[in-house]
Amino acid sequence: MASKNIVVVFGATGEQGGSVVRALQQNPSFAVRAVTRNLDGKGAQELKKLKTEVVKGDLDDVESLKKAVAGAYGCFLVTNYWEHLDANRELQQGKNVVDACKVAGIKHLVFSGLENTEGSGVAGPVPHFDAKGQIEDYIQKAGISYTSTRLSFYNENFLSFFPPRKIAENKYAVSIPMGNKPLFVISVNDLGPCVAEIFKDPSKYNGKRIGLAGDKLTVDQVCTTFSKHLKPKQFENTKTSHEEFAKFGFPGATELAHMFHFYQLKDNLRDVELTKKLNPKVQSFDAWVEANKDKLNQVMK
Repeated sequence: MASKNIVVVFGATGEQGGSVVRALQQNPSFAVRAVTRNLDGKGAQELKKLKTEVVKGDLDDVESLKKAVAGAYGCFLVTNYWEHLDANRELQQGKNVVDACKVAGIKHLVFSGLENTEGSGVAGPVPHFDAKGQIEDYIQKAGISYTSTRLSFYNENFLSFFPPRKIAENKYAVSIPMGNKPLFVISVNDLGPCVAEIFKDPSKYNGKRIGLAGDKLTVDQVCTTFSKHLKPKQFENTKTSHEEFAKFGFPGATELAHMFHFYQLKDNLRDVELTKKLNPKVQSFDAWVEANKDKLNQVMK
């Protein structure tokens, strides 16, 4: 039997990495090596139960990264600005992994990237985008075979950071500052099959920066979809501006307001049709809401 190609997955205990792990495990050509800082953590233990190789690695520790990627065929990298709220640290962490991959001779790197918004006309910096854009450029300059997958606004954000807000009995407000511009959305669970498809034929996607989305719809359409599936609850668009959103005061509000402004300025960032080619089962927003009715109702109690 031919040996399997090892793909190293960073962030394997998180949403993106977990989706990639599950998709790769369904392909007999690949073996997954999951990287985590805490081998005794719950996420690592769950991965071990799935017979996944789990190794220790710290994005701030270059030597641990070299060991993590040694002998591997491919690598999936996701970095997390929100963990430290430090774009410079995120950039350095990305560079650390890229350097380790180059030393190890990794055949293909898939990076969960985003655009660098500098010079786009956006109201202010979007650090969790900008650092990833800089990492993309660093990968390109390093001469490594790579693909960048740029995700859209997660559907799952409505279950966590952006739950509809109750304003009256069975009436809920949705405050996404997009004006009349449509928003690209995707379930984070749909990332994994796209990444697995790229690893199956990396030469086809080498050097490409691919915008992934399952759907494109206005905030009014989001509200209509919620109202359709979550009866008797009804939802309305508060028509919040990005300037108003920036004043909400929670950590990251300003950065997110600038992100939504960037989305308004650039309405062709993602490609639903290409996403469907990579993952024919990618969910529409309508299908996602229907499948997650119970969870949505739970967070809106």
